[in-house]
Amino acid sequence: MSKPAPERGAEHVYRMLRQAILCMELRPGSDLDELEISSRYAVSRTPVREALIRLTAEGLVQAVRGRGSRVAAMNLFDLRDFFESLDLLQRAQTTLAALRRSDHELREIEAAERDFEKAAAGRDVDVLTEMNFRFHLAISQAAHSRHLHHGYERALIEGMRVGHVSFIEHDGTQARLQEHLDRTIADHREMVSFIRDQDTEGAERVATRHVELFRNSIVTTVLSPDATRRVQILN
Repeated sequence: MSKPAPERGAEHVYRMLRQAILCMELRPGSDLDELEISSRYAVSRTPVREALIRLTAEGLVQAVRGRGSRVAAMNLFDLRDFFESLDLLQRAQTTLAALRRSDHELREIEAAERDFEKAAAGRDVDVLTEMNFRFHLAISQAAHSRHLHHGYERALIEGMRVGHVSFIEHDGTQARLQEHLDRTIADHREMVSFIRDQDTEGAERVATRHVELFRNSIVTTVLSPDATRRVQILN
């Protein structure tokens, strides 16, 4: 059986490693051995290096001098900077999307919102976090601000890791999980409505509230007094 072409191999390795990092199969701080990854996915080291470069650019992987690469560290007890950045970036991009979106981009945002609602019905953590990422990324693309988009995309990707831990903890309490999903869907629908109506004030207001919902979810499910098991997830 022949190996895939380097370009196709790099994309496959990138997607598989990205998913393994986001779902905590590869723990924060763990080393990434190029030879082991090459063997696992039956590719040469060239597509592995290409995949690791992409993941490093996204902030999911860190290059370590003399030791190759490792999964980027993650500390749930030092999230103030993350949420401050996410709040500012989400308000800016959602507001600009309401101001600048095209009809085509609005349809893309609406489709991404429907996809999240479908994922919510299945309650698959991996699918939920990916669909949420795609929804907010569609909004960011409609904002037409290249530099802000780059920063926001990185914040959203880090938010996928944080959110995965949160959804795992929610999953133990179905009523709490459903309440969180209902509120998330309500926020998403409002964002779409304000962007459709080009209501920048409303868009900024719901974007702020949406970050607060996420922050509160982390505080109640991950940073509660009984956080020992949560921390073990990351070590």
